[in-house]
Amino acid sequence: MEPVIERTLRRGRETLAAVNDVERLYLRDWMDVVFIYAISGFVGTLHETCWTLLSKGVFEDRSGSILSPFNYVYGLGALAIFFALRGLRKGHQVFIVGALLGGVLEYSMSVIQQYLLGSRSWDYSQLPLNIGGRTTVPFMLFWGLLCFVIVRWILPLMLHVVHAIDDDHRRTIAVILLAWIAVDYCVTLPAIFLYAQRADGFSGGGWFADVINTVFNDAFMRRHFPNMRV
Repeated sequence: MEPVIERTLRRGRETLAAVNDVERLYLRDWMDVVFIYAISGFVGTLHETCWTLLSKGVFEDRSGSILSPFNYVYGLGALAIFFALRGLRKGHQVFIVGALLGGVLEYSMSVIQQYLLGSRSWDYSQLPLNIGGRTTVPFMLFWGLLCFVIVRWILPLMLHVVHAIDDDHRRTIAVILLAWIAVDYCVTLPAIFLYAQRADGFSGGGWFADVINTVFNDAFMRRHFPNMRV
């Protein structure tokens, strides 16, 4: 039997090899997409919540969702980073493309939310070097650095851990996560849309809209989305 210390060291070397091997950035199946979205979204929520607590001294739910802890900006952003940057090998390429990609994503998500749902979750108009108040050059540089770290270390480690789970358990967890995310989208998006409609003096018709308007009323939405403008 392999000694415990040798086995631990061997697994440690395998993990380090996985983290430093960009060739491991591949999708085994659809379940990897779910795991990347969920893990990245959850980490994003923790990051945003802790940052708000440290910088403002207040606790705010920064998930951007109602029924899940998965921040959609970070979840979708991680998937975009994965598919756009996994083929790049040079560090400066990852940084430059990542900075541009981060800026485009942040800008486009802001536009889509404003014109599709009638609300805005962030406004950088008062910050220097902002682009339409939707992103800034310093933030884009941060996105470039973050993309480099994500592509070089975080995503390989994440997939290495996910692929270590046996297929049956991985499938069960992925199905549960996917159902959770889908239900959350089906509630969060209508709630934000109807919140903006109420701000404009309109109220949606139908039983579903009535339920959403009652359960997720203005007081709830202001408390849950304190930075959202409608």
